[in-house]
Order: sequence, then structure tokens, then C-alpha cells
Amino acid sequence: MMTPPKISTTESTKARAPGTGNGKPGVHNDPQRRQKILIGSIGGGALVLSLALLLIYRPWRTQAPKIGGEPTKLGEYVGTADFQKLPFEKREVYMKMASAKKDEFAKAYADGRLSLEDYQKSLLAAHLGKQLDNMRKYFAKPMGGQREKFLDKMIVKKDSKKQARDHDAEAKKVEEEQDLLKDYAAETAEVATWPTDIQAKYKEYTSALDERKKLFKDAQAAKAPKKGTAATMPAKRPQEETSAN
Repeated sequence: MMTPPKISTTESTKARAPGTGNGKPGVHNDPQRRQKILIGSIGGGALVLSLALLLIYRPWRTQAPKIGGEPTKLGEYVGTADFQKLPFEKREVYMKMASAKKDEFAKAYADGRLSLEDYQKSLLAAHLGKQLDNMRKYFAKPMGGQREKFLDKMIVKKDSKKQARDHDAEAKKVEEEQDLLKDYAAETAEVATWPTDIQAKYKEYTSALDERKKLFKDAQAAKAPKKGTAATMPAKRPQEETSAN
């Protein structure tokens, strides 16, 4: 019996090389398929690059205003969620910037360049910025008389400004509007996000300030003429003085 001839593996592979063994052309020999794979690779790389750029620059975030920049931008920024996400140290810087721009916020609101909501939030930031600045000055003084003197000087200065505004109809109107926009709940919520040590100092400072304000108010009331007190009558009536002459 004759043994059938053996076909080598090499020859079998060479015989199937032009295709995939199932009659279809291979990837390397199909120009259209190679083109699709190339386009897909380029598109995938571009997508990855775009996502990386988005994560780096985050265009959806509100752009932080520059120091000394447009007051309107600052007024809008201090009311955003991005502002709330900043560390306290950075928020304090912006709040102190806001305290110096309070009058400009009022003008921007009057001109229609700042919304009512942003105006209210910018006033809160301005108030807290001023309070934080005064708080740090207060604790920089030695304990005792010098701190009390600092508070008294600050209270008298504020009272003098209030009296001056009372004689300016426009300034008085703006102040009354700002008083209506005070939001004590929002102020409490903001202070609650501060570091614990800052909260403790702020509470101590505001308590001391309130106590000195009360003493100042009592002193002013003692100086003012009491209501219902009869006016001092002259020694002689005008008619009697005329008759005497």
C-alpha cells in the first residue's frame, strides 16, 4: 500500500496567507478596513485629548475676577457656587475686596448692571469682609483698654457717617434699601463654613462689639433731653419785661 504524500505546515500556511482561511481578505490586505481603523484611532485620540483639556481648564466654571478688576464681575462672582468652593483664605480676600466696592455695587445695581440677587449677595460679602478686617485689627491690639478703645472709635465713626447720610436724601435711600436686603440666615450659613478657630474669634469679636454698642447707645440716651420734660420758664414773661421797662 502506498503512503499518501504529506503536505507541510509551511505550504498550508502559505496557501492560506492571501486570506483568512474563510475566503475573506485579511485586515492588512483590505485598504478600506485599514482606513476605517486609522480614522477610528484618530477620533479616539482626539476625544481623549478633548476630555483632558476640559478637565484642566473647566470652561463651565465661573472665571474668578482679577484683583482691582470690574466691580460688577466681583459682585456676580461672590454669589456663585464656585466662590463657595474656594478655601476660606481665598474667600476672605474676595470678601475684603467686596467691602471696598460697596458703593460701586450700589451704582451697578442702580444702572441695571447687577441683578437684585447678585447685589444682595455682594452686600453680604462686603459686610463680612469689613467685619473680618476689623476683627483681625481688634485681636492685634493688646487685651483690655486698647481693644475697647478701638471698638469705641469704630462705633463713633460709624455713627458720624450715619448722621451725615441722614442729611443726604439719596444716600439715606440707598442705606434703607441695603438694610432691607440684609439676610441674617445667609450670613449665619456663611460663617458656619469658616474654620473653627475663625468662627470662635468672630463670635468673641462681635459679642464685644455688641456690648460696646449698647454702652454707647445708653450714653447717647443719657445725654438726650427726656421726652415729656417741661421747658424751663423764663423768670419774667415778655409782657412783664415790657411793663417793667
